Amino acid sequence: MARIAFAWELGGEYGHAMACAWLASALQSRGHTIAFMFRELRQLTMLPETAAFDIFQAPRAAREGEVAVSPASYADILLGSGYADAKELTALLVGWRSLLEGWRPDLVVADFAPTALLAARSLDLPRVTFGNGFFVPPPVSALPAFRYDETIAPERIAAADASALASANAALAAVGMPPLARLCDQFDADEHFLCTFPELDHYQNRPASGYWGPRFRLDRGLNIEWPDGQGKRIFVYVKRTLPQLDTLIDYLAATPHRIVAFIPDLEEPRRARLAARRRVVAERPVRLDLLMRQCDLIICHGGEIAAGALLRGVPQLVFPTHYEQYLTARRLEQVGSGVWLSPAAAAGDVAGAIEHVLREPRFPAAARAFARHYAAYSPEEQRRRIIRRMEEILAARGAALPPTGAPPILTPTSTGEEAPR
Repeated sequence: MARIAFAWELGGEYGHAMACAWLASALQSRGHTIAFMFRELRQLTMLPETAAFDIFQAPRAAREGEVAVSPASYADILLGSGYADAKELTALLVGWRSLLEGWRPDLVVADFAPTALLAARSLDLPRVTFGNGFFVPPPVSALPAFRYDETIAPERIAAADASALASANAALAAVGMPPLARLCDQFDADEHFLCTFPELDHYQNRPASGYWGPRFRLDRGLNIEWPDGQGKRIFVYVKRTLPQLDTLIDYLAATPHRIVAFIPDLEEPRRARLAARRRVVAERPVRLDLLMRQCDLIICHGGEIAAGALLRGVPQLVFPTHYEQYLTARRLEQVGSGVWLSPAAAAGDVAGAIEHVLREPRFPAAARAFARHYAAYSPEEQRRRIIRRMEEILAARGAALPPTGAPPILTPTSTGEEAPR
């Protein structure tokens, strides 16, 4: 069977690991061998199925995130992730090439992994991208601005693009490979699994594209029921570094609302303040497909969970902490299904924002309308189509594929376990 390496290089949260594990498990059930080359490994402790995979620590830029200005384009993100220094990028490229040459995959699946894509290109390996609209910029030169909250000078976009391209070409030259003609050529792949909907795409200027639908997995995690009571049902998934977290905890603890919260690595004093008879604070990710059937509000950062919540018709209050999440928050605002608060928002704004979304019927109405529009969307069908396309790419390169009668692609049952389809 084929050897398939999943590469995750930039970003954070649990969504990357959970989405990749869901797809990888189905591929493994068909006989393929899986490796995870991930920037963060701690999330895998909550995904026991990944114990059967080969696990590698991915290379990371030593000065990641050290940028003087807020990024306006993907090139700016690259410059803040090692591409501002050709020597640092060369080290990253050599590191990725070493991983790939050592494990020898037949296919590389890149989840927000631009340098892994560059390494796979330099080794002539089949490669696909797998992620939301932010992870793969449009194939145009220069890479376009994704910001629209202010006018971005074309000269700035062109300069960032040229700087990142120069570093990429210097790194390619260091390993004996020809240069890229355009920075966007770095993202060439056999297929782009653009896992979003057009309304949620971070790039409003993307040329016509094939959208595969969101990949966030809702059927995995702890089975928790809503607490008894008469208050509204609110699910909370935020980081403990949220600037307004203490205000949020104190407000929720003082209301009659019923709360289920997952706040990774939450300190015990904060947990004790929030936990009570009507409030459950989980220590592990929570299964959401059942909770969302009765959920009145989700409070989150606007990552990939936002698309999953929208598909269930649930309004949201979003606290974006970086630009990808901010763009998602703005898309939700355009859909009409939620509101957002910036990291600089005053503590007094939190209670008002929560009550505003809970009291205004237009927010759940807009979320339900979106859900009805995509009522035919099936994550299981999405996964079957993705795997089918991957195996077509592998077959074209002569890789071994599952024989007739191989285990079918699996899909979750109502209990969260896998069953054949």
